[in-house]
Amino acid sequence: MIKTLSIYLLTIALASCTPAKKEAPQSLLNAAHLDHLYEEIQVGDRRLGAVWIYCEAPDYRLVSDEDEGFTCVDDVARALVWYCRQYASTPDADGLEKIRGLTEFLLYMQAENGYFYNFLLPGGEINKTHRNSQAVASWWSWRAFWALSELNLLQATELKELQVRIRPVMDTLVSHMQQLCSPDAGVIDFEGISIPACLAELGADQASVIVIGLANYYRAQPSEEVKSLMLSLGNLLLGVQYGDAQTPPHYAFLSWQNYWHAWGNSQAYALLLAGRSLGHKPFIQAGLNEVRYFYPYCLEKGFLHEFKVVKTTEKLELRDVKPFSQIAYDIRPMVFASVEAYRFTGDTTFARTAEQLATWFFGNNPARQAMYDPATGRTYDGINRDSTVNRNAGAESTIEALLSLQAIEKVTARNWLGG
Repeated sequence: MIKTLSIYLLTIALASCTPAKKEAPQSLLNAAHLDHLYEEIQVGDRRLGAVWIYCEAPDYRLVSDEDEGFTCVDDVARALVWYCRQYASTPDADGLEKIRGLTEFLLYMQAENGYFYNFLLPGGEINKTHRNSQAVASWWSWRAFWALSELNLLQATELKELQVRIRPVMDTLVSHMQQLCSPDAGVIDFEGISIPACLAELGADQASVIVIGLANYYRAQPSEEVKSLMLSLGNLLLGVQYGDAQTPPHYAFLSWQNYWHAWGNSQAYALLLAGRSLGHKPFIQAGLNEVRYFYPYCLEKGFLHEFKVVKTTEKLELRDVKPFSQIAYDIRPMVFASVEAYRFTGDTTFARTAEQLATWFFGNNPARQAMYDPATGRTYDGINRDSTVNRNAGAESTIEALLSLQAIEKVTARNWLGG
């Protein structure tokens, strides 16, 4: 399977050299398991599209968590990004209904203050007490913004009414984002590593999700106000990039304080997207540097989970380097950034990096086992510390894998069409 995937993905790396009429290879995308996780529920007079968080092996039944709930904004937002991007290239009635249902779910989960609750309990009650379900400035609110910004980009007359409804929701979140950071906040030192004070608690990883959403928002509704906000947050992200071509961590963007972790580390993709939207070269170069130098380092190490960076006597050191656990959410941000780097530059080196990263799903990993099954559409939930596989297949892992392969296949299609 690894060899088959490599041959398939190699066509992407060489796509700029292929004739425009060359027939596309068969898609590896299979949304059957995501469809299995999807459920429409009636709450009052509203029909909501939900995605089950947990799905357990061996029979892949859907399970709920009494403390959290059975579905959440985090995963519904991921699914909405997937369906919006899929609808942009291959619109169909099923995708349209799922976009509408998932959007209705997000709108239902918005609190009066403009932020979002995260978990929904069976029966349609919003979980407002769990610490990861507060209506505050946190991951789920930013993911909701990103997902709605993807919907806002779709050129589809059948979605115009829904797009009109979501714009005030996004506008409110933008106004909250403008209050997150003070330009005079300074920096905080963590073991010799200076981090912009605003990111010390917010985290560069969360800020990157905000920037992704803003880049989409700006494309649809450009304004000096949003441009200024993107530049401000993007410049903060530049402040957490460490190392160089020779020195670890090789232009990696730290995630939180002086820690790097693979999951959700979308800083390079965010800066490339924002840099392209704004024509801002410093953002583009910073994103390209991480893809060019740090991602090959991760591949050489057999993928990484986490490490921290410290500075002693003017020397950077990586400490507490951990290879596990490994999950699909580790891989997708790097694939997104690599594909975006290729789209921007046309350099097939970046396409090959995306190819190598994607082979993690097909056995190029410490477990030497396929994590994604094209026949069923399932993606296993992760590789444990002892290199065994967690064979549950929940929403996060399934959608992150589909997003990764979708991004790669989209590049292929663009090139064959001369795009």
